[in-house]
Amino acid sequence: MNKKNLTEAQMQELLLRMKKNYTYDAATGRLTSSRLGRAVRGKKCTKNGYLSVHCSLDKRQFFIYLHHAVWAVCKGCWPTQQIDHINGDKTDNRIENLREVCGSENKMNMLLPWKPNTQTGLPGVCPNGNKFETRIHGKRIFFHDPYEAFYHATMCGKRYKSAPCGASE
Repeated sequence: MNKKNLTEAQMQELLLRMKKNYTYDAATGRLTSSRLGRAVRGKKCTKNGYLSVHCSLDKRQFFIYLHHAVWAVCKGCWPTQQIDHINGDKTDNRIENLREVCGSENKMNMLLPWKPNTQTGLPGVCPNGNKFETRIHGKRIFFHDPYEAFYHATMCGKRYKSAPCGASE
């Protein structure tokens, strides 16, 4: 939701409508429409992979991220910072999987795609002369062993999606 386009009063009105029209199921993390009796599935935003829901207010149409809607219904207020999916799954909107964090902390929890280097077979590790290089917090660090470089990158916060079957680790 682009909060810049809505006044504080409009955001509060939308929050009241959502609390009135939706119920939250803690086991599944889904919102259910009180009027229709169906779970709100959301539509995947192709830009970033998050689920969004269509809303209207004062004859204006817009989309809200589903995890923001879940947060608003459960907590009774809109998030003031970014919402982080703790387990990295953008479709898992259980309230215990959501937390409000600043942007830098949210980026630290980001799951990187498993794109192995063609020479080392490990993501984020490339050969550099007779050593292996990885970047940790923007700094180039060199190791003698590619697995040691990968290990240190993951210990310093880099998280990768699971390796596909048959990929070297």
